[in-house]
Amino acid sequence: MPELDWGSIAEGIRRYGIRNATQTTIAPTGTRSTIAGIEAYGCEPVFALAYVRHMNDNGEDIELKYTSPLFRQALDETVPDEETCLQIIEMVTAAGSCQAVEAVPETVRHAFVVAQDIAAEEHVRMQAALQAFVDASISKTINFPADATPDDVAHAFQLAWELGCKGLTVYVTGSRERVVLETEKTRKAKQRRWREMGLTKVRPRPHTLEGKTYRVLTPLGTAYTTVNVNGDGEPFEVFLNVGKAGSDTAAVAEAIGRLISLVLRLPSPLSSSKRLNQVVRQLRAIGGGRPLGFGRDRVRSLPDGVAQALAEFLGLADSAEKRSDSEQLPLFPEGDLCPDCGQATLVSEEGCRHCYTCGYGDC
Repeated sequence: MPELDWGSIAEGIRRYGIRNATQTTIAPTGTRSTIAGIEAYGCEPVFALAYVRHMNDNGEDIELKYTSPLFRQALDETVPDEETCLQIIEMVTAAGSCQAVEAVPETVRHAFVVAQDIAAEEHVRMQAALQAFVDASISKTINFPADATPDDVAHAFQLAWELGCKGLTVYVTGSRERVVLETEKTRKAKQRRWREMGLTKVRPRPHTLEGKTYRVLTPLGTAYTTVNVNGDGEPFEVFLNVGKAGSDTAAVAEAIGRLISLVLRLPSPLSSSKRLNQVVRQLRAIGGGRPLGFGRDRVRSLPDGVAQALAEFLGLADSAEKRSDSEQLPLFPEGDLCPDCGQATLVSEEGCRHCYTCGYGDC
């Protein structure tokens, strides 16, 4: 391998620049370090000495409570009274920081400084000190207290620009309803705010509601989707009627309507319209075995047809009247769901039910 002339290489970079513009970087390692049992996050200060980590487990929010083992070890070495030690742990668990707990020795407080104990400007200057030696932008969070103002955030971005930072992430405590990490204090404040907003239980149904019913052709038959609204014009509940009463198709349709209604009535900081928009995004374009129609009139499945009706209610789609003008004849008679192949081609003929798709029969 030939010996490199670093002097001429450096001179070439000064004159022509460098092709590989981002040779060095600092990767985000918060979750990895926690899994590995390391309490530091690289250039980040520790988020809190005790916090709640939210984990998504197949759509279910799992809360994992964490307390710093190193902090507990430091207390065991400096606080001989076990009862006092437990009281400290309880207060730190609530706040996430030990700085305001007088029973914590000064040496321990000096060592265990967390993100909320550091001023936003200090966060920015720490990032800038590392940015000078890193090509890529640095993944680091600038933490602000809950009472931070827009001017405080603007000052942080201005300072970061002046110091040469290539990017900046800002988080104001409690500003988001869904987070990965939060202290017990923040979690309780959020729950208290939800109670004050009346978001603590499923909203009861009024005696009368007004709404609209949308007719959409689907592979399982004609679906009639009714959306009822409350006094503010917000969607409150959804009824779905498809197929004959007592059939599996009708049962599936009723279940979809009930679940959508529950989503609209559960406590949430999102408006009902925004929640219904999320339902549309989840149901739209779900494919089935026998799609109906062509182009933008194509209905891929019952959920897709429901999504189209809900989208029309929200003003996100053209009128369904245009779709109903050109009805497509079904390839098979409209039937129930086959218990063998799952297709909606189980029809009653000559006293028995048999499937046009797989040949299943119950006689």
